[in-house]
Amino acid sequence: MFDGVHLGHRTLIHQAAQAARSLDAQTVAFTFTDAPGKLLHLPVTSLSTPAQRRKWLLEAGADRVDMVDFTQDFADLSPEAFVDYLQERYRIAALAAGFNYTFGKYGAGTAETLRELGEAHGFQALIAEPVLVDAEPVSSTRIRALVSEGRMEAARALLGRPYTLTGTVTANRHIGHTLGYPTANLETGELLLPPDGVYATFAEVEGVSRPAVTNVGRNPTVEGKRRTVETYLLNEDVSLYGAELSVAFLARLREEEIFPSLEALSRQIGRDVEAAKKVFDSEKKTVYNPQGL
Repeated sequence: MFDGVHLGHRTLIHQAAQAARSLDAQTVAFTFTDAPGKLLHLPVTSLSTPAQRRKWLLEAGADRVDMVDFTQDFADLSPEAFVDYLQERYRIAALAAGFNYTFGKYGAGTAETLRELGEAHGFQALIAEPVLVDAEPVSSTRIRALVSEGRMEAARALLGRPYTLTGTVTANRHIGHTLGYPTANLETGELLLPPDGVYATFAEVEGVSRPAVTNVGRNPTVEGKRRTVETYLLNEDVSLYGAELSVAFLARLREEEIFPSLEALSRQIGRDVEAAKKVFDSEKKTVYNPQGL
């Protein structure tokens, strides 16, 4: 799936691109549109949308990204049949995969299987070694756990970029305007949300990245009924309804709280903004790049 296109994925694509140049070949990232778990009706939360994955895979060095739907027919393919499918689709010079790659029905194929099939069919099998952070392999599963715990700096170290939610801005209850901090309400679909709380973020719209403060939660002070992602762009009151917005999470500032009044909530938001500014100041020292590459 290349979910999140983390440091391990990017290393794999980079190595494949290097090999492609020596083989006078193209680098094609082959992946699925949706997570295979959907076919099994399992709850699915993703680190990235298909559009994000495509963009980041191309930035990592792929010449082309091919996404196909994961169907029951795919699920039933043996490892050998899956490689046959790829050979019918492409003129394969090499197949690149990670050290823990599994493929085919019930995940029966492994990296060693791929090597054996390569020898039998006349293509190279390029198996990437694990990329380690804090002595452990980088993986999408590990990143999901960090995001779920609100450990945004640790997730960023594995992703190579801040964890980013992308979606469409929709109208909500306009409580932010009442408080003096107008927010953009982001529809995030199946993307994994960090824990409820307030975060220092960067909000990007139409290629422009702005410092922001984002609240994830149900807004209990105003009796919110559903979980939302609401972003206040510092010192800017712009209408973003209908726009695509990307919100990059830098750090968790505090948990979500219930305040005795709207005035108390407004004062706390002011303190959140000041706390976020300190995070942004530290970002300048690390030469923050909103694209993450």
